[in-house]
Amino acid sequence: MLRPADEFAAQLERRIFRKTIAFFGAFAILFAVVGVVIGVFWSGSRTNANEPLTANVPESMSTGFVDVARRVEPAVVNIDTKSKIPEPTTRGERSDSSKPNDILDFFQRQSRTPSYSVGSGFIVDKTGFILTNFHVIDDASRITVRLQNGDEYVAKVIGTDEETDLAVLKIEAGKELPSVKLGDSAATQVGDWVLAIGSPFGLAQTVTAGIISQTNRETPTGSIFQKFVQTDAAINRGNSGGPLVN
Repeated sequence: MLRPADEFAAQLERRIFRKTIAFFGAFAILFAVVGVVIGVFWSGSRTNANEPLTANVPESMSTGFVDVARRVEPAVVNIDTKSKIPEPTTRGERSDSSKPNDILDFFQRQSRTPSYSVGSGFIVDKTGFILTNFHVIDDASRITVRLQNGDEYVAKVIGTDEETDLAVLKIEAGKELPSVKLGDSAATQVGDWVLAIGSPFGLAQTVTAGIISQTNRETPTGSIFQKFVQTDAAINRGNSGGPLVN
């Protein structure tokens, strides 16, 4: 049984305990509110900081494409070729001296008409050396190279290699020409962005974009020297010989 003094002390102790609990409870609530406010502010700051970066990714990529195209296009050339006229086929002497077969003569003349084709190339030396594909200039009697500014020159074949489908041409422009340096294709990786520049269907200075789809690609009809860089950039007739650049 508590005595009056003991009872008073117990009541005082309970009051102090309740006030202490209330104080710490209020402090805990205040700390939680402050924590929520700081968390929301910090999260908002991070979101705002990331938003410009996300928005700038396409713009940055576009700027990169523009820069590459501007630097490379002046060195890309359009190549027009005229094939050699095939020799007439010997069909033997006529069995009689009658009137010639006009229809047969017509088709023989048609078979001897030279063909024309278009392709692309790029200047690899300021003195006018041009790299293209062998099949672009194969069996050509005349090769005309047109620069970005519209100047045209007759090109001379310096060397060819049918095995790797490469050809080197030379034009005499009498001035220094814009050129590009060959890159290291061994350093390319699947997924790298690339641009293909050329003259599809004779439309000069056409740029398409894609990625490296595969490296060292072999084909059933290829040789051991033909390890292709595969890309999904649009390549059409006339693009042959043009550069693929990163």
